[in-house]
Amino acid sequence: MMRRLTFGASIVLLLSSTSPTTSFTLVTDVAAQAPSSQASQPREQSPSNMQDMMKMHEKMMAEMKAADSRLDALVKEMNAAGGEAKVNAVAAVVTELVRQQKSMHEHMGQMHQQMMGGRGMMMKK
Repeated sequence: MMRRLTFGASIVLLLSSTSPTTSFTLVTDVAAQAPSSQASQPREQSPSNMQDMMKMHEKMMAEMKAADSRLDALVKEMNAAGGEAKVNAVAAVVTELVRQQKSMHEHMGQMHQQMMGGRGMMMKK
């Protein structure tokens, strides 16, 4: 903490001891070195690319909703079951969860590959 205060005070003293012209040059040099805000902004996507992305998003959301519905139905059956049927229902829920998890990982791998322009590695078992 003390080093920061000393360093900050040194900078203030250094800037105040220089002429106004030198200080202005220092400020403009720093501003010139800063990355431009335009370079850091993403490029705009073409309308057709945006439409494709929207369709993919809608499809993904529909698939997620359907998967949630399947899980809800299995959990409802599991909660209503008893005895040996309960064990089988729990197994069905776990099996569905594993299937969905693997499906999600596969989808993420495909997305990664697309984003990397085909250079990415596919996630495998």
